[in-house]
Amino acid sequence: MSAMVLALAPLPLTTSGIRATIDAVPLWAWQLVLAAGILLSVGILYRIARPRGRWGQRLRSRFVLGLPWGTLLGLAFVVCVYLFVQGGWGNLRDPVSLPFQATSYAYPLGILTAGFAHLGWSHLFGNLWAGLVFGSIAEFAWSHYPTERGSESFSSWHRHPFVRIGIVFVTILLTGLVTAAFSWGPIIGFSGVTYAMAGFALVFYPITTLVALVGWSRLWHVYSAFVSPYSVAEAQVRYDTVGWASTAIQGHAFGFLLGVFVAALLLRRRRRTGHPERIWLAAVIYGIANGLWRVYWFLGGGQYVQFKAVGTALVLVLAGLIVAAVAGPDRSAVSRLATGDRSSDSPRRLAAASVLLAVLITMSMVGAMVNLAAPAGGGLPDDAVELKDYEIAYAENVTNQQIAVFDLPYLDQATQVRTSGVIVTSEKRHLWRVAISKRALEARGSGRVLVGGVGWRSSLWATRSGWSVVGGNSTYRVFFDPKDREKRLVHTSSPAVADLTLANRTIELRPASDAFEVAIKRDNRTVDKVAIPEDGATTTVDGVTVTRSGRDLYASIDGTSIRIANRQVPPTRR
Repeated sequence: MSAMVLALAPLPLTTSGIRATIDAVPLWAWQLVLAAGILLSVGILYRIARPRGRWGQRLRSRFVLGLPWGTLLGLAFVVCVYLFVQGGWGNLRDPVSLPFQATSYAYPLGILTAGFAHLGWSHLFGNLWAGLVFGSIAEFAWSHYPTERGSESFSSWHRHPFVRIGIVFVTILLTGLVTAAFSWGPIIGFSGVTYAMAGFALVFYPITTLVALVGWSRLWHVYSAFVSPYSVAEAQVRYDTVGWASTAIQGHAFGFLLGVFVAALLLRRRRRTGHPERIWLAAVIYGIANGLWRVYWFLGGGQYVQFKAVGTALVLVLAGLIVAAVAGPDRSAVSRLATGDRSSDSPRRLAAASVLLAVLITMSMVGAMVNLAAPAGGGLPDDAVELKDYEIAYAENVTNQQIAVFDLPYLDQATQVRTSGVIVTSEKRHLWRVAISKRALEARGSGRVLVGGVGWRSSLWATRSGWSVVGGNSTYRVFFDPKDREKRLVHTSSPAVADLTLANRTIELRPASDAFEVAIKRDNRTVDKVAIPEDGATTTVDGVTVTRSGRDLYASIDGTSIRIANRQVPPTRR
């Protein structure tokens, strides 16, 4: 009994004691608590609502066996691409992504796979969940069974439930191909299709789509809470990228408009009407919540300019155009625009539908121009590392070939953006990509570049080491460490001069092939240099004693000592 009491005695109420107590709880115990909460909540709902089969009956009235089979088949296809094409089967959280991005019409593999491939597990799972939610609503609106009054299933081939399921699946595949083929620059991911699903669903069921918009992200929280039942957070300094600048906003907007337009055609065919105020509200909220207002451009050096007012105005105008084109008792404009029959068109609806179609065509034309003029690769330093058809190099202040695919009259400064970092190119795949920016490599100290193709993968580690001198300047070296090859130096920066004078001497730190050096200059002339000593060691150069203590470097002469430099160590490596 006493042993049991001792075993259950609480740890001291300290930070380490609380953390140890939490860590001692097994993962399954946390998950059991969450599962119990889910079952209790759903049980209360079921007890009070007492659906008596109404939910299942409602689903079965539109779905074969009550399931959105077309959407499920499309999501299964996406999973197969991730597992068997990208190599996710053996590397679930680390697939190959570079060769499966849409870069050029001259590289068909990228066009065919970009709409279904993903950067990683979280990217995949997020798109699968969004596709399931919005795809189910869209497929419910489409229905496996004919919805026209007096029509019967199996009465014709296009009323056959299995054919209608197949149409949904084929539409998903075609949408993925179209969004990749007309993308502005390299994209990857299923999100273009999920936005098309949401646009389609919004026209038919605007309020349901809004509820789904709020609900799917919150339900994602339930999944994350099950996988990671608790987390410990602390304040820290870290490097963070501009997240929205790496998101294919154009692809999202294109997919959304495509879904809206197809839904408008179907509405006209079924002679149905909608609620203008609901559709407008749903379009505005969905566009703002999903960042369709983020109109931006590149400034170079990791900076971007975002035009919030212009983007928000565009979302509001878009919502008005959607209402004008699809809401109201007469939607003949859309169908007549598609068929060429313009008799008795409402000028308002015809104009709105024409603008929407013109936007889609314009976006497609720009995407086609970009993919026709995609970079061919090359143009890297001579010390670039070759991994089959890829070349990887470190370069600074070079033109970003991904943006400058073609020149725009009077807009040279907008397209000739300079960039720095670890760059990956492939002439075969028409690829030019900044894999790790200069700032990211400086902040993190190292980063991996993963390349490959169907059935193979290879990787390379880039590492950066440097010193920051008094005055803020820094000097550094960049190494590449390819898999199964020797580590090699690929870049050395300019020397860094300390902003101080010691006994008429200027101190300069220089990167060399095998080590960093301390150089002494007088009258702008180098008089002597020596390698930076190891931690705790001391050396002398031109009468100046140089001492290293941890990450700090000191210089002393005639009894005067001062810190001259600090070793750059990223937070994750400290």
